[in-house]
Amino acid sequence: MIILKKLRWDNCFSYGQDNYLNLNDSNLTQLVGTNGQGKSSIPLIIEEVLFNKNSKGIKKQEIQNRFVNQGYWINITFSVDEDEYEIDVTRKASIKCKLYKNGDDISSHTATNTYKTVQELLGLDFKTFTQLVYQNTNTSLQFLTATDTNRKKFLIDLLKLEEYVEFFDIFKEAAREISFEVNSLNSKTDTIVKWLNENKLESTDILPILDLPKYSQKDEDYLQILRSDFEKISEKNKKIIDNNFIKEQLDELEKSEHRVFKGEHIHLDAMLQKHGTYSSQLSEAQAHLDKISELEGLCPTCEQEIDWNKMEEINTNYFNAKTNAHNNIVILNEQMEKATENNKLVLIRDHQQREYESCIRDWDSTLDSQILDGERLSSQIDDLSSRISNVRKEIEDVSASNLVAERHNTRLSIIQEQTEGFEEELEEIVAALGKVEEKATHLEILKKAFSTNGLLAYKIENLVKDLEEITNDYLAELSAGRFSLEFVVTNDKLNVEITDNAKVVDILALSSGELARVNTATLLAIRKLMSSISSSRINTLFLDEIISVLDEEGKEKLVEILLGEELNTYLVSHGWTHPLLSKIEVIKEDNISRLE
Repeated sequence: MIILKKLRWDNCFSYGQDNYLNLNDSNLTQLVGTNGQGKSSIPLIIEEVLFNKNSKGIKKQEIQNRFVNQGYWINITFSVDEDEYEIDVTRKASIKCKLYKNGDDISSHTATNTYKTVQELLGLDFKTFTQLVYQNTNTSLQFLTATDTNRKKFLIDLLKLEEYVEFFDIFKEAAREISFEVNSLNSKTDTIVKWLNENKLESTDILPILDLPKYSQKDEDYLQILRSDFEKISEKNKKIIDNNFIKEQLDELEKSEHRVFKGEHIHLDAMLQKHGTYSSQLSEAQAHLDKISELEGLCPTCEQEIDWNKMEEINTNYFNAKTNAHNNIVILNEQMEKATENNKLVLIRDHQQREYESCIRDWDSTLDSQILDGERLSSQIDDLSSRISNVRKEIEDVSASNLVAERHNTRLSIIQEQTEGFEEELEEIVAALGKVEEKATHLEILKKAFSTNGLLAYKIENLVKDLEEITNDYLAELSAGRFSLEFVVTNDKLNVEITDNAKVVDILALSSGELARVNTATLLAIRKLMSSISSSRINTLFLDEIISVLDEEGKEKLVEILLGEELNTYLVSHGWTHPLLSKIEVIKEDNISRLE
C-alpha cells in the first residue's frame, strides 16, 4: 500500500511559496475554488515530483510560476509498507532530485536514476498512477457514449491490455510467413496435447485400501445404562438440594421471635369512628370561636346590642369543647398507633406460621442430606462417549479414504493406458515435423491465445464482469436501487444495457441527472477496478468536478459512498460544499494562488 502523506511546494503553476497539503489527513476533503485558481494543478504537482512528468505534457520551464520566475520546489513524503520515503525536487537552471528512505539519503548520482528507483518503489507506471489518482467525468463519458467497438478499445487501453493486441499482430504476421503444410498434423498435435494437459497425473502411485475399524454395539448399550444411572443420581441430588433448602427455612422459622407473639388482631373501626366524631367537634368549636371573634357592636342576627358577659361565657364553653376534642384526638391517635403496630406483628406471625406449616408438610425427614457423588460416573460417560465418537470418526475417515483410493486407482489405470498410446502417437508426429513445422505450431498456438477470442477476450470478459458488479454496487447507492447496468461482450464489441426499475432503456433516453448518476458510478467503478488489478494500491484520489453534474440528492449519496471508501479523496469543485466535510479553498490574488 502506497500512502501519500505530505505535499509541499513553492512557485508551481499559479502558486507562490510555502504551500502545504496533508494528503492523509481526512477521508474526504473538499477542494473549492473558481476556474483558473489552480485546483487541478495539485495532481499535476504530485505527478511531477513522483514521475518527473505530468499528464498534460507541460514543459519544465512552464511549471514555474511565470510571475515569480524563481524556479520551483516540490517535496512529498509517502510510505510503502513499513518504510517512510521523501522526495525533494528543486529546479532552477537544472533539476535536482533527492530520495530519502527512513531519513537516509538513497539518491543516485543523477535525477534520472533516482526516478528509476522511485518507479521501482511505487510499482506503478505513470499511466496507471494518473488514472488511479485523478478522475473526472470525461473518463466515464468517454466510455459510456463511445461506439461499441471503441468502447472495447477504450477498455483495452484503460486496463493496459494493448500488449495482448500487439502480441497477436506479431504472431499473426509470423504465422502468415510459415507454410500451412502442417495444419493437419498441428491440429492432431493440439488435440493430443490438450488431452494430456487436462489428464496429467499428479501421482502414479496405487493407493492402498484400508481395513475398517471394529465397532462395538456393547459400548453403545453400556453408555445408555451409564447415562440412565447418571440421570437418576441427578434427579436424586435435585430432591436432596430442595429438601435441604426447606430444612434451612424450617430452622430459621423455628428461631424467629415473631412466631411467639401472643397478641390478637385489633379492629380500628370504632377508633376511626370516634376519631371522626372528635374531629367534627373540634371543627365545630373552632368555627363558633371564629364567628365570636368577628363580632362587634350589634348582633348580626337580631340587630340588638351584644351582651358581652354572656358572650364571654359562651366563648369559654366553646374553647373548653375545643380543648377536650383535641385531647381526645391525641389520646386516640396514640391508641390507634399501638393497635396498628400490634396488627403488623400479628400479620408477620400468621405469615411465618403458614410458612412453617408449609415447610413441615414439604420436608422429607427420611431423605438423606448428603449429595450423591456422580463425578466418577460422569467421567466414565465422557470417556466412553469419546471412544465411541473416535471410532465412528475413524470409520468415516477410512471409508472416505477408501472411496477416494478406489476412484483414484480406477482412473489411474485408464489414464495411464490412454496416456501411453497418446504419447507414442505424439512422438511419431513430432518426429515427422522439422524446425519449421515446430515453429509454425508454436506460432499458431500463440496467435490463437492472443486473438480477440483468446486470452484478451477472456481477460476483458472477466474484467468487464468485475466492472459491472462494482458499477452496479455504486449505482444502487446513487439511484436508490432504481438503475442497474449490464455489459455484453462480443467478438469486437462491448455493449451497454441500462435497466430502469427492471425495464431496459436506451442510454440516450436518460435525463441529464440520470445519466450523471450512471456516469459517476461508472467512473468510481473504473478507478476501483484499476486499483484492484494494479500491482500497487494508493490512498489518494482527486475527483475533478464530479459533483457538478449531480443533483443535491446525488451529491449527498456520492458523499456517503466516498466516506465509506478506504481513500483520502479530494472533491474538486467550483463552489459546492458540504457542511460536514473538511474544506480547503483555493484563493488567487495578484496572480498568486494559495490554500486556505
